[in-house]
This record gives sequence, C-alpha cells and structure tokens, in this order.
Amino acid sequence: MPRVLVNMPTQYGGRPSGVALVAFRVIAGLLDRGTFAVVLRSPWTRDQLPPAIRDRVEVVTVPRPRIMLFDVVRQAVAVPKLCRALNVDLVLNADPYGAAFGARARVSVVHDLYFRTMPGRSRSREALTTDPIFRFVLANSARVITVSESTKTDLCRFYPFVRNRTHAVPSAAMLDPEAYDPAPDLPAGPFVLAVGNAMYNKNFPTLARAVAALDRPEIGIVHVGEDPDEAIATALDDAPVRLTRLSRISEGRLAALYRNALCLCVPSFSEGFCLPVLEAQALGCPVICSDRSATPEIAGAGALTFAPADAGALAACLTRLLDEPGLRTALIARGHDNVRRYDWAETARRYEALMLDALRDAARAQPAQEVPRAHPAP
Repeated sequence: MPRVLVNMPTQYGGRPSGVALVAFRVIAGLLDRGTFAVVLRSPWTRDQLPPAIRDRVEVVTVPRPRIMLFDVVRQAVAVPKLCRALNVDLVLNADPYGAAFGARARVSVVHDLYFRTMPGRSRSREALTTDPIFRFVLANSARVITVSESTKTDLCRFYPFVRNRTHAVPSAAMLDPEAYDPAPDLPAGPFVLAVGNAMYNKNFPTLARAVAALDRPEIGIVHVGEDPDEAIATALDDAPVRLTRLSRISEGRLAALYRNALCLCVPSFSEGFCLPVLEAQALGCPVICSDRSATPEIAGAGALTFAPADAGALAACLTRLLDEPGLRTALIARGHDNVRRYDWAETARRYEALMLDALRDAARAQPAQEVPRAHPAP
C-alpha cells in the first residue's frame, strides 16, 4: 500500500481552520477507501485530532513556523529526509506553504489567492514572500488541486505554468445537519446571519449598511466569528440595528442559528470556496451572496446574488426575501438540491485518483537503470 505524507505545517495545533478541516475530511475519506496509508505532518498532536482519524494515521508533530518563507526552504531538505525515513511515496501539501521536494511525487492544494486577487489589501511583505513560495512549491508539484473552478481560473491566470496539471476538486459541507443544541439561546426577533472572521475579503460592512438601509428595526444581524476592529458596528454608524456577536460556539448552536435565520448573507469580495453557503443550504437557510469569485459557483441556483460593493443591491435582495411570497421557500428548495452536488466521499475519490496519477507519472519518468556487468543480450 502506498504511503502519503499529508503535509500541513502552517496551521495552529488544536485550532481547526478551514485548511485543517478540509485536510482531515480528505484524510478520513482516503482511509475509508483503503488505497493509501497516511502520515500527518503538522503542529497537531494525536490527542488534538478528530476521532475519525486519530488512531488511523501516523503522526509527526512539528512546531508551526514563524516565518513561512524560511520554513519552505527548510522543508525542501527536511521533508525528503522524513520521506526516506518513513518510506513515503507521495507528499500531499495541504496548502502551498509546504514541501517542494520529497517522495516520488507531490500534490499541492490551493484554497485561495487573496494576495493576488486583492493585492491592494495585502501587506507588501506578505505579497513579496507568498508569490515566490507559490512559484517554488507549485512548480515542483505533479498535480495541483484547487477547491473551486473560480480558484482554478485565478491560479492559472497568475501562474499559467500549472495550467495543464491543475484540477478543481470541491469540498463539501462540514457542519453535521443533525447537530442539535437543546438550549441554543437564539437572539430575539428575525436576523440576518453572517459567518466568518471579519477580514477585509468578507466585506461585512456592506451587510451592515444594507440592513441599516432597510429601515426595519425588527431585523437584526448575528455575526458568528471574530471582529477585533468592530468593522460591523462601525459601519452601522449608530443605526438602530440589533447586532449580536458570537464566537467559538458549538455546532449545535450554529446549526440552530442557520435554521432560524432570515438568511445567510455572504457579501465577500473574494472567496476560495465558502463552506457556510453549503452549511446554510443543508439546514434550510436561504442564501444571499456576492456575485464574485467562488460564491455564485458554490451556491448554484440556491441563492440571490448581488454586486458586493453595492449595499443598495443587497438591501433590495433582503427586501425581496421579506416581501415576495414563496421566494424563501423556493430558495430553500433550490439550496437543498444544490448541496447534494457536494459529497466528501466523492472529494476523497478525486483526490485519490489525482494522487495515483501523480505516482504513475513518476514511475514512467523513472529512467531504466543499467545493471553493472550485465551479460549482453543474445
């Protein structure tokens, strides 16, 4: 059985980011398929891993690097040595901040290109270091996986040398639709739900301005995530809109918020995939989302869309949802149909196929070795 090293040094141990959660789901799917044995190299310890994979993988715990560029250079030496010691056949980099060398082949996953798609918002140091990292690691990857067709388009536009070996493999909903909290402590009154940390790409101030423009004080906003700069409250500018801030809540409470929200709003300027869209659709929550990057692709027909810089357009979508009979029911039905297009078992199957392709290519590229002092052919 071939052995794959899932290489994920950039994530914080015990803190499940989107990258880590996708990696864990892919690992579980690969193990269920039984084609690969898995070694996980990351800052996570065995005890911190999800139960679905905790006792099924070999664990190599490494400290999270402080300077990514230096660590990528270090991995170019350290990971090949580890692969030889553990008889690893293939390296799967969970993101491009990984190993450019090691094993017989490498496959790398790209979740987003915010430093390219929103260059004005990236710190110059970040942009200057991230670009060479991407070029170095992707150039030495036999296959590149993106989480959406939108991200694939962006990647091939900025890095055309990977065009012929890049494949879009979507993720699926993370939240268990059966998750339940018997006492979820829901906010009073109807509310628009926003999920995610208030980074610039999320564009939550546009949501705040749109809800304020509705002039319907009964409609509140519930934000699940961190907002250290108070971007939402600042954009409300003392408008009489109820704002509820939540973070680090249970799956059951988040599921209850989805089930009871007027809608999920995703006003993002840029998204690599956007899991909350599928979580909302799986739980019968209508979706209103930006018409940019991956959000309309992932939401399919199960969403109303708007230009993310136009708070008036978003307000118009919210007004339609409030005032048009049958629209909410139609969006919920179309959302349920859409979310069925995404399945973790299929995601794992496609990862497996691309990894096996990379190993076959590596085998074909291996030159025939001469045998010393061989007898001449008759």
